[in-house]
Amino acid sequence: MNDLQRKLISALEEAKEQQENQVISNKIIHILITVTSFVVIPVQIVSTFVLGILVSLTFGLLLIPISIVWMAIFFYPLLGLSYVYERIIILRPFISIIGIPLAVIGDIYVALMPSMGEMESRYEKLIICQTFPYTWKYLQLVEGKINIKNNDSLTKILREVSNAKPLKIYLDKLRVDVVSRPGSIKRNYQLDW
Repeated sequence: MNDLQRKLISALEEAKEQQENQVISNKIIHILITVTSFVVIPVQIVSTFVLGILVSLTFGLLLIPISIVWMAIFFYPLLGLSYVYERIIILRPFISIIGIPLAVIGDIYVALMPSMGEMESRYEKLIICQTFPYTWKYLQLVEGKINIKNNDSLTKILREVSNAKPLKIYLDKLRVDVVSRPGSIKRNYQLDW
């Protein structure tokens, strides 16, 4: 075996290990969300009802601070951490330490806030939290900037997220959008999330 072959094999093994580490971070998020759901679901029924009444009484003005909190505390930090996670490999353990609790708390926040009929927005927020550290790639997929065929790890995460029935319906609509984009996927390729 020559030097070039050894370097190529070590690079492939390193890439495989990095992909497994990303999936481990996401598995931790799913485990924590599952554990916290035993407390969140009963509280969610009360909080969405009470906050829904307050939103109605304020003619929807209460949704403004709720959205500002979501964007400032959860969405932009998760998006930024996901972007840095993808670009700077050395920082991945530190980003996971910050991003995993942020994603879990963001998921709880979305679950406790009223949706006021905008279920697709709520599902997208839940998926943004549940796909960390792939949040950046997920949003690129939604905007049509990446090809899902080249992102096996993102496909794997979306398959896990789609186990929840409402999120599966939302992701099925997204799949139709992705497949229907001109030139994005060849006809014989199957999306299996």
